[in-house]
Amino acid sequence: MLYDLLVIGGGINGAGIARAAALRGLSVALFEREDWGAGTTGHSTRMIHGGVRYLLYDVPTTAHSSEDAGRIRRTAPHLTWRIPFLWPLWPGNPFMPELMDAFLGAYDTHAAHKGGIRHSRLTAAEARLLEPGLAPDLAGALTLDEWGCDVFRLAAANALDAHEHGAHIHAHTEVIELLRTGSGRAIRGARVRDLLDGREWDVEARLTVNAGGPWADRVASMADVQVAMRPGKGVHVTFERRIGNYGMILEGKDGRTMFLVPHGAETIVGTTDDDYYGDPAHVDLEITSDEVAYVIEATARVIPQARRWRPLRAWAGVRNTLFEWGVEADDLSRRHEILDHEARDGVSGLSSILGGMLAAFRQLAEEALDVALRMLGKPRVACSTGREPLPGAEPEPDFIQLAETIPLPPASLERIWRRLGSRLRDALHTTDPDDLAPVCRSEADTAAEIRYAVQAAGCRTLDDLQRHAHVAAGSCDGSDCLAPAALLMSELLGWTPEHTRQELERALDRLWITRRPALQGATIAQEELLRGLFG
Repeated sequence: MLYDLLVIGGGINGAGIARAAALRGLSVALFEREDWGAGTTGHSTRMIHGGVRYLLYDVPTTAHSSEDAGRIRRTAPHLTWRIPFLWPLWPGNPFMPELMDAFLGAYDTHAAHKGGIRHSRLTAAEARLLEPGLAPDLAGALTLDEWGCDVFRLAAANALDAHEHGAHIHAHTEVIELLRTGSGRAIRGARVRDLLDGREWDVEARLTVNAGGPWADRVASMADVQVAMRPGKGVHVTFERRIGNYGMILEGKDGRTMFLVPHGAETIVGTTDDDYYGDPAHVDLEITSDEVAYVIEATARVIPQARRWRPLRAWAGVRNTLFEWGVEADDLSRRHEILDHEARDGVSGLSSILGGMLAAFRQLAEEALDVALRMLGKPRVACSTGREPLPGAEPEPDFIQLAETIPLPPASLERIWRRLGSRLRDALHTTDPDDLAPVCRSEADTAAEIRYAVQAAGCRTLDDLQRHAHVAAGSCDGSDCLAPAALLMSELLGWTPEHTRQELERALDRLWITRRPALQGATIAQEELLRGLFG
């Protein structure tokens, strides 16, 4: 089959491009070397925020991100939720509160696109009514609204919707070579390899779109062209419980802005921002205890008791930011570029997508498709991704009422609905009561949802299951649910006992990599117990 479009990379940008193309009637093949959103997308701060600090140097990015975040909220209400933030004010400069107040006044216009409430200025006493643990020397706070997001499910929903509109999608499938015409100056597709079963095959397409994120330079090099990028490493720390219902804007010792984000049953703090020169696939291996301490110190300045919180894991991702020289990593632009390699390099049949923000992925996809249609010689077709709902989209139901038809606690149904939306009803439709017994008590997973994740969402590994169904993503960090989930997957996928053991060991090793830099004090002894539990 000759496709119109071959998309390399199944992060939010690649999945969004595949969806936009499929909705416009193009034939599409999408390839991702891991799982949907497993790279840069999943290692973000897991918000669709407008980038309030970019107002200082990149207003268009703030404007575009805020507008698109509003569209994401409308097309995927089940995957997004409001997070009210506190921005602490400190004593010292008497003009600073007025300056920050005016600054957020300018941001209010953009936040309105997302449905955010206008900011307010609070006294120290008023701020402590909302968050009693605030530092004693705090002078007050400002409020603003941002939006949390299940970014793994957002990427997966875009890929799934592309599939439901005719696209062929392949996770765990790596592009190993770009195919060329006889002259070598035209790309006609790619050779791909399934990383789980080793199968290889050629895929031909009129246009290949390089949406490889931090791997985009490697993909481009297969066509003997170069793209200028400046990858940045960002570290986050996850604490083992939900500390409160308010987010916090934090400041590191060097003035770098970070976020404290309540996310499900956990709390995420980050991110750092440093230049990165290694392999994006190995960035988690390079997290240091100093980086974790830096994040905790920024948190403790605002909430002193943070030094006593238990860090559950530390994780890192690599941003695919555009190259700039002489600029601090934290100040790099989050704008995006779409390169037509025929116009720039004389290599036809190839385009590259660089940079961008998660909140503006839909706009990036729309622009990338406009370029693709021009390169294919096709007329421009209006884009509908800002209006068409993503799979599962529906207004939030009454979970108490829903529990009358599905025999699970309302709180559990809400957790599952936040992953699947209206498709929760398909996932939990069963005549076997055992299918609704909890597998992961932290995240309200059931055997029925795991079966749905394998059969309908295409999960093929335990890591996939964590991203799609949150198995081993809660405070137990896999000790409660990983083994029973592995046994259920082995039954569904026909794994041998040896394959099941290997899959479980790989998942435990990955969890260990994220726990290692966060271990301190009693958690070291806890880790010994956990390792002993799994033998």
